[in-house]
Amino acid sequence: MEVTTSLVTDNEFFSAERRDAMLLVRGKPHFARHAGDLKKIDTFFDHLEIISRTEEVNVVTFIGASEKSGGDETLEFFESLLASRREDYLLQRLLNLVNNYTVTMAGLNKVTINADCGRISLFHLNMALACDYRIVSEHTVFENVFAELGTVPKGGGGYFLSRMLGAGKAAEVLQWPRFTAEEALKLGIVDKIVPEAKVEEAALTIADYYQERQVATMLAIRKLLKSDLNELRRSLETEDMLLLNRVNSPAFRTALEECRAVRNARS
Repeated sequence: MEVTTSLVTDNEFFSAERRDAMLLVRGKPHFARHAGDLKKIDTFFDHLEIISRTEEVNVVTFIGASEKSGGDETLEFFESLLASRREDYLLQRLLNLVNNYTVTMAGLNKVTINADCGRISLFHLNMALACDYRIVSEHTVFENVFAELGTVPKGGGGYFLSRMLGAGKAAEVLQWPRFTAEEALKLGIVDKIVPEAKVEEAALTIADYYQERQVATMLAIRKLLKSDLNELRRSLETEDMLLLNRVNSPAFRTALEECRAVRNARS
């Protein structure tokens, strides 16, 4: 397997380019189609490890792909997973990789900005919650198929949301099948809403603000408020147990079929 040794890269999941002390990472669509390819997943995490070690950048800006299918992507992932001959191994490996990503992002010694638009799955929202600042476009909708399937979303949502909203409100939000950008802004889950054409521009404006002094301040605030990485690891391990128990139950396949039938009827 070829291992990326540069901050600049272009692969199936994202492209990355340097802009002075900022790294701009653009996501690509159809994540679920590549999620079962462990070599490609490993390449993604190799690059994340390079980002975490470098001192060449102090801000990382993530721009989500606009062509996402939200909850349908989550369904596609589980359907492809259950069709795999290595279902248990593949799921456990992916859970471990997501755990490593989430812990790395939460403890990254860079300011992290996430900007996204369109239909966003709760999995992708959880990835954004590990960042320091979140921007979404108007008309963005967050879709939580995990709730429809009777389980919890992967990626640290319980950990991050309980610290942002309190345990009671976090439990409520994790049961919502969908919610809008405006509802997310009111809750404080996102920091800013902009027109879709302005998403990247808004993210770069925020990134430009973070010079050395502001970076040090933000990293100190993060450690003060939400970087209990041992507690995050425990929460992620609990997610794994809950997901594995649900996916391995006969009721999960029934729920998956019913959820797909409902979505097909709507389209």
